[in-house]
Amino acid sequence: MDAADRDALIASAGRLGLTPVEWGGLMSYESGLNPGRWGGAGGRHVGLIQFGPSEQKAFGVTGRETFQEQLPKAEAFLLSRGYTPGMGLMQAYSTVNAGSPGMLNASDAKNGGMPGTVAEKVANQFGPHFRKVSAFLGGDAAMTMPSDSGATAPVASGRFGFSGIEPSAASAPTMTTPEKKDEGLDAASILKMLAGEKGLGALAAPAGSGATAAPAPPPMVPIQRRAAPFDRDAYLALLRR
Repeated sequence: MDAADRDALIASAGRLGLTPVEWGGLMSYESGLNPGRWGGAGGRHVGLIQFGPSEQKAFGVTGRETFQEQLPKAEAFLLSRGYTPGMGLMQAYSTVNAGSPGMLNASDAKNGGMPGTVAEKVANQFGPHFRKVSAFLGGDAAMTMPSDSGATAPVASGRFGFSGIEPSAASAPTMTTPEKKDEGLDAASILKMLAGEKGLGALAAPAGSGATAAPAPPPMVPIQRRAAPFDRDAYLALLRR
Protein backbone atom coordinates (compact mmCIF):
# COMPACT_ATOMS: atom_id res chain seq x y z
CA MET A 1 0.00 0.00 0.00
CA ASP A 2 1.29 3.45 -0.88
CA ALA A 3 0.52 7.11 -0.25
CA ALA A 4 -2.33 7.05 -2.78
CA ASP A 5 -3.96 4.16 -0.89
CA ARG A 6 -3.55 6.09 2.35
CA ASP A 7 -5.24 9.17 0.87
CA ALA A 8 -8.06 7.01 -0.50
CA LEU A 9 -8.61 5.43 2.94
CA ILE A 10 -8.76 8.84 4.62
CA ALA A 11 -11.26 10.15 2.07
CA SER A 12 -13.41 7.01 2.30
CA ALA A 13 -13.50 7.16 6.11
CA GLY A 14 -14.59 10.80 5.94
CA ARG A 15 -17.51 9.93 3.69
CA LEU A 16 -18.66 7.30 6.23
CA GLY A 17 -18.20 9.53 9.27
CA LEU A 18 -15.46 7.29 10.69
CA THR A 19 -11.84 8.00 11.55
CA PRO A 20 -9.30 6.47 9.14
CA VAL A 21 -8.06 4.22 11.95
CA GLU A 22 -11.60 2.93 12.64
CA TRP A 23 -12.50 2.24 9.01
CA GLY A 24 -9.06 0.86 8.19
CA GLY A 25 -9.04 -1.25 11.38
CA LEU A 26 -12.41 -2.78 10.49
CA MET A 27 -11.19 -3.78 7.03
CA SER A 28 -7.87 -5.01 8.41
CA TYR A 29 -9.75 -7.27 10.82
CA GLU A 30 -11.84 -8.67 7.97
CA SER A 31 -9.20 -9.05 5.27
CA GLY A 32 -5.82 -7.65 6.34
CA LEU A 33 -6.57 -4.73 3.95
CA ASN A 34 -6.23 -7.16 1.04
CA PRO A 35 -8.94 -6.61 -1.64
CA GLY A 36 -8.16 -10.03 -3.15
CA ARG A 37 -8.37 -12.11 0.01
CA TRP A 38 -10.80 -15.04 0.02
CA GLY A 39 -12.15 -16.50 3.26
CA GLY A 40 -15.21 -17.16 5.38
CA ALA A 41 -17.29 -20.32 5.37
CA GLY A 42 -16.28 -22.42 2.37
CA GLY A 43 -13.83 -19.73 1.24
CA ARG A 44 -16.64 -18.00 -0.66
CA HIS A 45 -16.17 -14.47 0.72
CA VAL A 46 -13.74 -12.02 -0.79
CA GLY A 47 -12.42 -8.49 -0.47
CA LEU A 48 -11.83 -5.78 2.06
CA ILE A 49 -15.04 -6.46 4.00
CA GLN A 50 -15.41 -10.09 2.83
CA PHE A 51 -18.30 -9.67 0.41
CA GLY A 52 -20.55 -12.74 0.28
CA PRO A 53 -21.52 -14.39 -3.04
CA SER A 54 -24.71 -12.33 -3.48
CA GLU A 55 -22.94 -9.07 -2.55
CA GLN A 56 -20.17 -9.86 -5.03
CA LYS A 57 -22.76 -9.89 -7.82
CA ALA A 58 -24.66 -6.87 -6.50
CA PHE A 59 -21.61 -4.61 -6.20
CA GLY A 60 -19.40 -6.07 -8.92
CA VAL A 61 -16.70 -7.40 -6.62
CA THR A 62 -14.31 -9.92 -8.18
CA GLY A 63 -11.29 -9.80 -5.89
CA ARG A 64 -9.17 -8.49 -8.75
CA GLU A 65 -9.76 -4.82 -7.90
CA THR A 66 -7.10 -2.63 -6.38
CA PHE A 67 -7.51 -1.26 -2.87
CA GLN A 68 -8.66 2.09 -4.26
CA GLU A 69 -11.08 0.51 -6.72
CA GLN A 70 -12.78 -1.65 -4.09
CA LEU A 71 -13.21 1.02 -1.40
CA PRO A 72 -16.29 2.66 -3.04
CA LYS A 73 -17.91 -0.78 -3.31
CA ALA A 74 -17.43 -1.33 0.43
CA GLU A 75 -18.97 2.08 1.10
CA ALA A 76 -21.90 1.29 -1.18
CA PHE A 77 -22.54 -1.97 0.67
CA LEU A 78 -22.75 -0.19 4.05
CA LEU A 79 -25.10 2.49 2.76
CA SER A 80 -27.36 -0.05 1.05
CA ARG A 81 -27.80 -1.96 4.32
CA GLY A 82 -29.00 0.99 6.39
CA TYR A 83 -25.75 2.42 7.72
CA THR A 84 -25.86 6.22 7.89
CA PRO A 85 -22.60 8.23 7.94
CA GLY A 86 -21.82 9.21 11.52
CA MET A 87 -23.36 6.12 13.16
CA GLY A 88 -19.89 5.08 14.32
CA LEU A 89 -17.65 2.04 14.25
CA MET A 90 -19.89 -0.33 16.22
CA GLN A 91 -22.79 0.14 13.80
CA ALA A 92 -20.50 -0.01 10.76
CA TYR A 93 -19.14 -3.37 11.88
CA SER A 94 -22.64 -4.57 12.78
CA THR A 95 -23.57 -3.85 9.16
CA VAL A 96 -20.55 -5.71 7.77
CA ASN A 97 -20.73 -8.67 10.13
CA ALA A 98 -24.47 -9.08 10.75
CA GLY A 99 -26.03 -7.38 7.72
CA SER A 100 -27.44 -4.20 9.30
CA PRO A 101 -26.90 -1.68 12.12
CA GLY A 102 -28.17 -2.47 15.60
CA MET A 103 -27.03 -6.11 15.69
CA LEU A 104 -24.37 -5.68 18.38
CA ASN A 105 -25.17 -9.00 20.06
CA ALA A 106 -25.09 -11.03 16.84
CA SER A 107 -22.35 -13.60 16.23
CA ASP A 108 -21.21 -15.39 13.08
CA ALA A 109 -19.08 -17.93 14.95
CA LYS A 110 -21.30 -20.82 13.77
CA ASN A 111 -20.72 -19.79 10.16
CA GLY A 112 -16.94 -19.85 10.42
CA GLY A 113 -16.42 -16.41 11.96
CA MET A 114 -14.32 -15.61 15.00
CA PRO A 115 -15.90 -16.26 18.44
CA GLY A 116 -17.72 -13.35 20.04
CA THR A 117 -20.49 -10.91 19.31
CA VAL A 118 -20.17 -7.83 17.14
CA ALA A 119 -19.59 -5.65 20.21
CA GLU A 120 -17.10 -8.10 21.76
CA LYS A 121 -15.04 -8.35 18.59
CA VAL A 122 -14.75 -4.59 18.20
CA ALA A 123 -13.90 -4.10 21.87
CA ASN A 124 -11.51 -7.03 22.31
CA GLN A 125 -10.08 -8.02 18.92
CA PHE A 126 -9.65 -4.84 16.88
CA GLY A 127 -6.70 -3.40 18.86
CA PRO A 128 -3.81 -4.87 16.79
CA HIS A 129 -5.55 -3.76 13.59
CA PHE A 130 -5.93 -0.21 14.89
CA ARG A 131 -2.17 -0.15 15.56
CA LYS A 132 -1.39 -1.54 12.11
CA VAL A 133 -3.48 1.09 10.35
CA SER A 134 -2.14 3.89 12.55
CA ALA A 135 1.41 2.95 11.54
CA PHE A 136 0.36 2.83 7.89
CA LEU A 137 -1.13 6.33 8.20
CA GLY A 138 2.14 7.72 9.51
CA GLY A 139 1.99 7.18 13.27
CA ASP A 140 0.04 10.23 14.39
CA ALA A 141 -3.55 9.18 13.74
CA ALA A 142 -5.83 9.20 16.77
CA MET A 143 -6.65 5.69 17.94
CA THR A 144 -9.85 5.12 19.85
CA MET A 145 -11.68 2.11 21.20
CA PRO A 146 -15.48 2.12 20.97
CA SER A 147 -17.62 1.34 23.98
CA ASP A 148 -20.83 -0.68 23.92
CA SER A 149 -22.81 2.55 23.60
CA GLY A 150 -20.97 3.51 20.43
CA ALA A 151 -19.04 6.34 22.12
CA THR A 152 -15.28 6.27 21.81
CA ALA A 153 -12.65 6.40 24.50
CA PRO A 154 -8.85 6.53 24.16
CA VAL A 155 -7.02 3.23 24.36
CA ALA A 156 -3.50 4.52 24.63
CA SER A 157 -1.58 7.74 24.68
CA GLY A 158 1.53 8.74 22.79
CA ARG A 159 2.73 8.53 19.21
CA PHE A 160 2.14 5.34 17.22
CA GLY A 161 5.07 4.14 15.19
CA PHE A 162 5.86 0.99 13.26
CA SER A 163 7.21 -0.67 16.43
CA GLY A 164 4.12 0.17 18.49
CA ILE A 165 3.39 2.93 20.98
CA GLU A 166 6.14 5.46 21.61
CA PRO A 167 5.38 7.27 24.90
CA SER A 168 5.16 11.02 24.71
CA ALA A 169 7.06 13.35 27.03
CA ALA A 170 3.84 13.95 28.93
CA SER A 171 3.72 10.30 29.92
CA ALA A 172 7.12 10.33 31.64
CA PRO A 173 7.04 9.62 35.37
CA THR A 174 7.23 12.59 37.69
CA MET A 175 10.00 12.51 40.30
CA THR A 176 9.33 14.04 43.68
CA THR A 177 11.89 15.19 46.23
CA PRO A 178 11.30 13.74 49.68
CA GLU A 179 10.57 16.33 52.35
CA LYS A 180 13.60 17.03 54.55
CA LYS A 181 13.09 16.52 58.26
CA ASP A 182 14.15 19.15 60.81
CA GLU A 183 16.92 17.50 62.86
CA GLY A 184 17.81 20.60 64.87
CA LEU A 185 21.07 22.57 64.97
CA ASP A 186 24.45 20.83 64.56
CA ALA A 187 27.82 21.90 66.00
CA ALA A 188 28.70 24.01 62.95
CA SER A 189 25.49 26.01 63.27
CA ILE A 190 26.12 26.67 66.97
CA LEU A 191 29.68 27.90 66.21
CA LYS A 192 28.33 30.29 63.60
CA MET A 193 25.92 31.70 66.13
CA LEU A 194 28.68 32.18 68.72
CA ALA A 195 31.16 33.75 66.29
CA GLY A 196 28.69 36.39 65.10
CA GLU A 197 30.06 38.97 62.70
CA LYS A 198 33.76 37.96 63.27
CA GLY A 199 33.26 34.61 61.57
CA LEU A 200 34.48 31.15 62.52
CA GLY A 201 38.12 32.12 61.90
CA ALA A 202 38.09 34.24 65.06
CA LEU A 203 37.32 31.15 67.14
CA ALA A 204 39.78 28.80 65.45
CA ALA A 205 42.91 31.03 65.24
CA PRO A 206 44.86 31.71 68.51
CA ALA A 207 45.38 35.34 69.55
CA GLY A 208 48.58 36.92 68.15
CA SER A 209 49.19 34.10 65.65
CA GLY A 210 48.98 36.49 62.73
CA ALA A 211 46.53 34.23 60.93
CA THR A 212 44.04 35.93 58.71
CA ALA A 213 40.45 35.46 59.75
CA ALA A 214 38.13 33.84 57.24
CA PRO A 215 35.56 36.09 55.59
CA ALA A 216 32.50 36.52 57.76
CA PRO A 217 29.41 34.66 56.59
CA PRO A 218 26.14 36.54 56.19
CA PRO A 219 24.66 37.42 59.60
CA MET A 220 22.24 34.85 60.88
CA VAL A 221 19.10 35.57 62.79
CA PRO A 222 19.18 33.57 66.02
CA ILE A 223 16.37 31.15 66.49
CA GLN A 224 14.13 32.27 69.29
CA ARG A 225 13.55 29.39 71.65
CA ARG A 226 13.66 28.74 75.35
CA ALA A 227 16.69 26.70 76.31
CA ALA A 228 18.98 26.01 79.29
CA PRO A 229 21.83 28.54 79.76
CA PHE A 230 24.76 27.75 77.50
CA ASP A 231 28.34 27.73 78.92
CA ARG A 232 30.40 29.18 76.08
CA ASP A 233 33.83 28.77 77.69
CA ALA A 234 33.21 25.15 78.60
CA TYR A 235 32.03 24.34 75.08
CA LEU A 236 35.11 25.98 73.46
CA ALA A 237 37.40 24.18 75.81
CA LEU A 238 35.93 20.87 74.67
CA LEU A 239 36.44 21.79 71.04
CA ARG A 240 40.17 22.59 71.56
CA ARG A 241 40.97 19.15 73.03
